[in-house]
Amino acid sequence: LRFPSSALRIGSPMPYRRKRHGKKAGEGSEEQGGEERKGKQLPEGVVLVAGQLGRRDAKYDFIQDVTAVQRPLNNNSGGWHFWRSIGAPQHVCAPMVEQSELAFRILCRRYGTTLCYTPMFHSRLFLEDSDYRDGQFGPLDGCPEDRPLFAQFCANDPPVFAAAANIVEKTARVDAIDLNLGCPQGIAKRGNYGSFLMDDIPLVFKLVNAVHTTCSVPITVKIRVFPGDEERTLAYAKAIQDAGAQVLTVHGRGRDNKGPGAELADWDMIKKVREHLSIPVISNGNIVTFGDVEACLEATGAAAVMSAEWLRRNPALFWGGKKVCAFQMAQEYLELLSQYPCPLSFVKSHLFKLLATVDGGFNDHGELRERMGKTQSLPEVVEIVEELQRKRNGQPSYPTGTREDLLPQKPPPAPPRERKKEEEEGEEGGGVDIFSLEF
Repeated sequence: LRFPSSALRIGSPMPYRRKRHGKKAGEGSEEQGGEERKGKQLPEGVVLVAGQLGRRDAKYDFIQDVTAVQRPLNNNSGGWHFWRSIGAPQHVCAPMVEQSELAFRILCRRYGTTLCYTPMFHSRLFLEDSDYRDGQFGPLDGCPEDRPLFAQFCANDPPVFAAAANIVEKTARVDAIDLNLGCPQGIAKRGNYGSFLMDDIPLVFKLVNAVHTTCSVPITVKIRVFPGDEERTLAYAKAIQDAGAQVLTVHGRGRDNKGPGAELADWDMIKKVREHLSIPVISNGNIVTFGDVEACLEATGAAAVMSAEWLRRNPALFWGGKKVCAFQMAQEYLELLSQYPCPLSFVKSHLFKLLATVDGGFNDHGELRERMGKTQSLPEVVEIVEELQRKRNGQPSYPTGTREDLLPQKPPPAPPRERKKEEEEGEEGGGVDIFSLEF
């Protein structure tokens, strides 16, 4: 591979992670980090009305250039009009923290993806911290090659969510604002967002309606279901539609159905939600191959199918069943970095996922896997991928996967020391992530 020098500079700033200061994830407040971050400043038009900037007691309001968008609460006739206006996309790249970044989105769009989501943004940090804001949504995000694009936020404070959404809306580089009500991880529980808001429908209604009535772009929502409880799931989905959501993504698993032991997503429940609502519904779950995409559309009647994990393993998942060599896609991704740079950690994560299980990939060459894990240099990353290709002697390697890969798997128990570390750091490990912050 040959790259201009600009390709070897990973210039995009790392998303802000709060440093640990002797307390467990989610404990304490912003005072833990010592002196206040220099990047903390409110964007134009947003005012602090109570509390202190950057603290949990902070309350905000924002001054709009025009009066609030006057819409009836149950304005759902526009959902399908909006959906058709962006091309009625059927193949969707899911929002993934630190993984659905611009370079990866562009790669997926080359191979059949017709709608992408940004990584999830933390609404309060996005509002308060200009460094975080600039690092998460840069000047190239939402460029013409990156549309249609939905910007996803986690939130539990309606005014903060509306103000953060208003900032993105004003860039005119997104087609919708999405609310994450599906994250099931422990960090979401500690931060009180994602699927841990599904028991508080009045708050969910206020969050959705706050953006619906103040932003000119549509509000969309991503949820999980109440397993085995059709009535409750349908009531939840209907409340979100009534609050103003124009598109709903339904992950057909419950909040506790996650990880290696996860059961299959419930397509029948997704179908019932779709039949119950009058807005487009996107189905999420059980997608490994393009055959699964077609089967899902047929079984659920959904407007589109979303993929996350298996799209990372095969960015050509939506390419009509055509096989594309994993090394070719790795080369294309690395080349895209010259135009759409991102942190090296993102690059390594994508390459591990794409090249781990294919023939001649990292699982077959432990020494190269170890070297990739240690390197902090993009040129060396390129060299490692080239070496893997040389070892294949020009033979292509294709991403593989079957429905059996979705069946529950029990991981081996971690050694006692590792289990203790995981308990201290939370399910994601690696210290305190920004998304464990309480709102």
